[in-house]
Amino acid sequence: MNSVYDNVFYNEEQKTRYLKGLTERTYIVYSRILKRASYIEEQLDKDLYDFNIAEIEQFMNFLAPTTMTSSNDALSIIRAYIRWAIQEDLRKDNVNPLETVMSDSFIRKFVDTSAKMFFTKREIERLTGGLVNFQDSALVQCLFEGIMGNGYSEILNILKKDIDRDSNNLTVRNAAASGELQSRVIPVSSRLMNMLFSAANETIYHKNNGNPDVNLKAKDGELIDNEFVFRAVKMNTKEYGRANSHLVSRRITNIGEWFDYPHLTPMNIKKSGMLWMAKQLVNQSGKLEREEVVEVCRQFRVDSKITTRLTRDFLNLNTINKLYTEE
Repeated sequence: MNSVYDNVFYNEEQKTRYLKGLTERTYIVYSRILKRASYIEEQLDKDLYDFNIAEIEQFMNFLAPTTMTSSNDALSIIRAYIRWAIQEDLRKDNVNPLETVMSDSFIRKFVDTSAKMFFTKREIERLTGGLVNFQDSALVQCLFEGIMGNGYSEILNILKKDIDRDSNNLTVRNAAASGELQSRVIPVSSRLMNMLFSAANETIYHKNNGNPDVNLKAKDGELIDNEFVFRAVKMNTKEYGRANSHLVSRRITNIGEWFDYPHLTPMNIKKSGMLWMAKQLVNQSGKLEREEVVEVCRQFRVDSKITTRLTRDFLNLNTINKLYTEE
């Protein structure tokens, strides 16, 4: 519904002036918000820089951010844009509505809590138990237990020879930005190790989770035979070495569609696993403080310097208690 507005600027001349000179990364982030603003700007027939506080709130509700960080980032971009407009004498008055209201409670009021973003351990078990291919179930379980890496490299670099069902330690290899492989050994469940063993020995990938009625054109495919656990189907690739990152994102998207979980993403599965581990630590220590959060970060290869942001966004007792209300 909103895609028509996602690629255009309202009052393009001024938006282009504002964005000129920003770094490439900043340009991408800022332009995404400013393009989405066009949907509300068209309705109100005014530029975002002239919005009052009620109109800014209308736009934020339209954006429906799912975390405190994304809500804060969007509001900060809007505030910066209005500041610039005031300096350029574009705004009808010289008052920036966001200068005095950026409290945690104001930022939090726009966070959309209705979407199913996180999954309990039991929900993950039901999900993986309903998957025909161990290539799929092991993938979900890897993410839930802290295996990811840059471009999913920790997952895609798992070798068949790494699997030891008599051990609960697994060596995983992350591809750093430099291209260097960084190895670490992490504890995993017997459940995951058994899934990996079965995935490593699969030779056929059943399309559409073994349901031919979903797409009559889809056929089961033979998996590439190489040393890696997670492999592409022969008919779908010309690369017979390590699979690329699209394999992970594509399979998780498909799983979300099969089970009607539109927000089932690799990152949300990972965050769900972080919440489960945090819950276990709370059960042991009776608290969730920096010490426990750092331990979670270590398992999930997350920079422990951002613990404050993590706890504000989702890794907190409130989220855990809401998620596990019935468990």
